Amino acid sequence: MHSLAYLARQPILDRDGKIYAYELLFRDSPESDIAVIASDVLATAQVLENVLNNIGIQRLIGKNKAFVNCSRNMLLDNLFGLLNPKYFVLEVLEDVEVDDAIVKAVQRYKALGFELALDDFIFNEEFITRFKPLFPYVSYVKMDVVDNSLQSMAAAATFFKTMGIKLLAEKVEDEATFKRCEEAGYDYFQGFFFAKPELVTGRKIDATSATILQLLLRIKSRPSLEELCDTLSAHEDISQNLLRFVNSDAQTRHSRIASVKDAIVWVGMQRIQEWLMLMLYARPELGMTPQSSPLFQNASHRAKFLESLARTIDENDDDFCAKAFMVGLISRMDALVRAPLETILPDAPADDEMQEALLNRNGRLGALLRLADAVELDDRDSIRTSLSELNLNSAQLKLCINETYSFTNEH
Repeated sequence: MHSLAYLARQPILDRDGKIYAYELLFRDSPESDIAVIASDVLATAQVLENVLNNIGIQRLIGKNKAFVNCSRNMLLDNLFGLLNPKYFVLEVLEDVEVDDAIVKAVQRYKALGFELALDDFIFNEEFITRFKPLFPYVSYVKMDVVDNSLQSMAAAATFFKTMGIKLLAEKVEDEATFKRCEEAGYDYFQGFFFAKPELVTGRKIDATSATILQLLLRIKSRPSLEELCDTLSAHEDISQNLLRFVNSDAQTRHSRIASVKDAIVWVGMQRIQEWLMLMLYARPELGMTPQSSPLFQNASHRAKFLESLARTIDENDDDFCAKAFMVGLISRMDALVRAPLETILPDAPADDEMQEALLNRNGRLGALLRLADAVELDDRDSIRTSLSELNLNSAQLKLCINETYSFTNEH
């Protein structure tokens, strides 16, 4: 039995800010300096098989697409021939030598129904000349906003649009860059701009959001049924929303649920937690259902990831695990409220330890948050450092990632 593969998953958004796809980055270990994608074909095939069989493509990407890097050898050895072309987009790496063999391989994948992309394209004569034979078969071109000038980004959009090729902007780290690329005609965007919005100083979280955060922290501390019932009942507006939510289920319409206690028993604490998170991130400024929001996806994912890591470190410390979950969740509240964390934390259920983690990345909770940052960015040096600091190993990290993907895509 192969060990689980390490996987980084980075969202790709459409012009409405909804998740369109994920780029999947496979590695044999986060402690390795060599990406599996650059290793021999057999090793890569084993990793792909293991990831897809253990985690499952639906858990990884839901109904979205998966962009996967392809080296020259992988394209020539027909590595992806057995995968479902409905879900996979094959990215031709920027260092691939384009010759007759590669053109034929690309034609074969296109005939099988796969979409193809050109990765890290530099808009200059050398790249255009080298990859021109592939243009008729390519659906996407990925342009790095760091490696291309603003003029090149705009010129590329005009150039490729005439061929019906869609443009994807990479390393979009803020809303200003997103807006420039959007105005230039880009179709898709990859980066963390949704987590670094244009902030409005002075804003705070509203009373309802603060209450929801307190309730989530209470649930994560593993209260008894009576304790959770008393906590929810103390907030009439949330209790009424909970009853409406439970009674909206067709299975309960024949017997209306009238009490908070019965609602908790019916749906269970786990679904109460999920419902509270949906309430927290269901804000008008998102302009979409929260489940399809990259902000909600990222917040719920990192909250569960930090909790899983904390449980691995000390499975009996419910308080530490609850705080880890909340730190992961609150770390994305600045994007939701569009205000700096400093103005949010006074109203959030965050003690000194949690605030140190959120503002300065200090302490054990801060180390967990730094590890989550590193995994999301596929920063292997930082991953190694954080694992060492937390006394975790790569096998434990893989298991936590697996557990997190399983949880966040099944709920």
